[in-house]
Amino acid sequence: MEMEKIANEEIFHLNAFDIGLNVEITSDVMLSKVSGFIVDVKSDNIIIKLRSCEDFQDKIPNGTKLTLRCFTGETVFGFTSELKGVVFEPTMLVMIGCPFSLQKEERRDNRRFNCKLPCVLVIKENKIKACVEDLTLKGCRCSLYESGMLDRWSAKFLFEEDCAVEVFLPVSGANKEQLIKGIVKYLSTSYDKFDIGIEFCLSIEEEKAAIETILKRAL
Repeated sequence: MEMEKIANEEIFHLNAFDIGLNVEITSDVMLSKVSGFIVDVKSDNIIIKLRSCEDFQDKIPNGTKLTLRCFTGETVFGFTSELKGVVFEPTMLVMIGCPFSLQKEERRDNRRFNCKLPCVLVIKENKIKACVEDLTLKGCRCSLYESGMLDRWSAKFLFEEDCAVEVFLPVSGANKEQLIKGIVKYLSTSYDKFDIGIEFCLSIEEEKAAIETILKRAL
């Protein structure tokens, strides 16, 4: 119980339930997971706007147990809660109870290798100079060089959950940069620093081989 109390305190200290925070919801009575984002936090419940709402159109009864994952930066918080109500008009909003059985985990379960690897990101046809600051076979975290040219809102405009991204990485012994395709999983902003978390697709062997080559140099 003490660890659970500490975890619950920590999640609030991290502002993990900020408005706009992405969430995934699953339940035994739902056919598939649904995604959404937090639009408001009350003292006794959390209000979520769904991106897809087919399951909730069937009017899942109040009190249904839900499992949620909240994504904040490089950290994922998983917890269980219960459905407290659904508003259908003028837009569908789901209200859940405050979390319990909170668990904290990382987005990537591979060992991270710290590095300073210059790269170029292409997001929504925008080329952005960046630096890979940690790398695994499954993804990377990039810090934007050009953060001084971006304000918080324009950086948010570039971010979209599961938005396609192309990462051009230099590979030792190669004549040109290797293109790695992926998706943007999060954007972390501070006063003048913007970090982007990327999950690699690795759909072709050349991409996987390039990442393995870079990681070998980090060992």
